[in-house]
Amino acid sequence: MFTNFWYALAFSDEVTNKPSQHRLLGQDLVLYRGSDGKARALSDVCIHRGAPLSSGWVENDTVVCPYHGWGYNGEGVCTRIPALREGRPLSKKARVDAYPVEERHGWIWVFPGDIPEAERVPIPNLDFMDDPSFRQLRGEWRWDANFERVVENGTDIAHTPWVHGSAFGNRDEPQVEDLDIESWEWGAKLTAVQRPPQKPGGFLKRKHKGRPPEVTVSTAFFFPSIVMIDVQLSIGRQIIWDTNIPLDENTTLTKWVGLRNFFTGSWADRIARKRVLEIFRQDDEIVKLIKPELIPPELSGELHLKSDGMSLEYRRCRQAAVDLGRSVIGTAAGGPSERTVIASPGRREAGLTNAWVLKPTPEGTGAVPTSSRN
Repeated sequence: MFTNFWYALAFSDEVTNKPSQHRLLGQDLVLYRGSDGKARALSDVCIHRGAPLSSGWVENDTVVCPYHGWGYNGEGVCTRIPALREGRPLSKKARVDAYPVEERHGWIWVFPGDIPEAERVPIPNLDFMDDPSFRQLRGEWRWDANFERVVENGTDIAHTPWVHGSAFGNRDEPQVEDLDIESWEWGAKLTAVQRPPQKPGGFLKRKHKGRPPEVTVSTAFFFPSIVMIDVQLSIGRQIIWDTNIPLDENTTLTKWVGLRNFFTGSWADRIARKRVLEIFRQDDEIVKLIKPELIPPELSGELHLKSDGMSLEYRRCRQAAVDLGRSVIGTAAGGPSERTVIASPGRREAGLTNAWVLKPTPEGTGAVPTSSRN
């Protein structure tokens, strides 16, 4: 798992003036909106006695702990301790970690890390999500699998005939031609032509009685957790965009948006949703069985072909993140008697170096299997 990258953590309408808990990298965050409408993200643990702030409420732009009433502002600073006599100064250590937040394209993005803004990998451009010609659906899927395996599966073009043979994969023509891969520092995009089966399903079945035409498919990832699949059909364009949130080392929550610029009436939503969920179900059946659960630290740990080009690009980015020290250990939240917290930018501010009760989560190798599954 990796710190110091942006994560699309919630749909915009999931974050209100009522605190809500969101798990990321083995730790809990509390998200809420202030009176200005802007979203805030704090570590969801009061440094007094460890109660979750998400179980409290928002009052005067502070999130109030339900245990002893401590109030924390959007910067994580405790501004009110009811047990103290009025006028008494508050300790500099009365603060929790606060993380950068951006709201774009209907999503709340959170940056769990402490590096300066100038060093942060930018949020990917998702302007297509604001195009009014596309009909949108959204949903969630929970995996009992590591998020890296989920991301690689989403960009793997060679598995389609075998895992999705009953939906759109063609087992009669499973060959993968030379791949057109465009790569950049923290991501890659593949474009390929696929040959649908003789008997297409879903929308294509209505359009083509014989052999359907070839389909141009693009898959992309934006490290560490974003996947996009863009399918150019004869009747229009279909895009599935998803954020694969690492709840912990062994569990992933995918929040997805499906877009289409054909059959844009509400009557087609049920069919479109059913098709997306069936694809997730088919992928889920195989991804949860993969061993080892985590990607091996060396490329030689698995055998690769040219058709695995996107996986190799992902592992290139992954190794770069490990080399930068951005991986965290699997037990990121600490143990039963000690809580650790992902360091926030505030820990680098002058005069605040020692102003923290909870220790920062230590760096990990990014390759230690911690799964309890057999």
